[in-house]
Amino acid sequence: MKPLRSVFMSITRIPPAVLIAAIVTLAFVVAWMVTSKISSGEQIYAEKQKELDAKYSAKATVVYAIKDIPEGQTIPSEALEERQIEQSKVPADALTTASLASGRVTKYGVASGQIVSQHDLQPQGQNLSFDARLKTGFRAVTFAVDNNSGVAGFISPESHIDIIGMVGSGADTKAKPILSDVEVIAVGQTYQRTTGNTAPSPASSVTVAVTPEDTTKLIKAVLASKLYLSLRNSNDHEPVATVDVTALYNNKHSAAVSNMNFGGVPVPPPSLPTIAGNGDPEEAPGPQLASAPAPERQNHQIEFWSGGKKDLISVPER
Repeated sequence: MKPLRSVFMSITRIPPAVLIAAIVTLAFVVAWMVTSKISSGEQIYAEKQKELDAKYSAKATVVYAIKDIPEGQTIPSEALEERQIEQSKVPADALTTASLASGRVTKYGVASGQIVSQHDLQPQGQNLSFDARLKTGFRAVTFAVDNNSGVAGFISPESHIDIIGMVGSGADTKAKPILSDVEVIAVGQTYQRTTGNTAPSPASSVTVAVTPEDTTKLIKAVLASKLYLSLRNSNDHEPVATVDVTALYNNKHSAAVSNMNFGGVPVPPPSLPTIAGNGDPEEAPGPQLASAPAPERQNHQIEFWSGGKKDLISVPER
């Protein structure tokens, strides 16, 4: 109790002005310390808020499907598109570049407008047979091409083409589209597209996917004309008017091509029966009428192209 009284007596001896000044100074120091502490806290909060805003507003690249891709199908590059979205909306296993999905096989169906994720794809290294890459209801047909008719080797798997048939020569040359917007599924023996490859890959044959009806139409065109390929832009699927290869010939030639046997030469018509004297072929022969020699028949020539080889087939006039 005595030390406290001594302290109080000491304070009472301090002049009032000095005491007030000390109290004011102490209050100022305390206020400054509190203000500094608050300012420091606000600055830390602002920095944290800025980091969060940057994190949630940051953009990331994801891969979208721009058309439906059925389950078990190879993903074509033209079915994919890279887009920028907010980082906070990116799925955990989303693909960040189209090259990671192009040429892969879907494990589940991918709908148009969906973000393509790793779980949508078959595991890498899992091989599928070539026929499994065909869409349901389509057939694979292979035919020969050369450097000119095959667009100098710039056609690759997943390309889309028009197939042009050409017959005749010189002033009689005719050319028309036989099939429109056909998908190429193999060039030579290569059936997977090489991502980023811009070098031409010349091949002696191409394989396309066509419907059963177009299969017959294409095989007929292979045998009866020279075929040229016309490469399309990957986003161009506008159909063009097509014709049957028989439309490139005149009527008699068209009938011969339509009725031809793909495995050999058409069989000539049977000879006419000998006419008896009374005009009835079933009766016993009577006196034979003198007849002039029959005029020699002129055969029609039909050109058949297979790759760069031309063959001629003679068809009797009916």
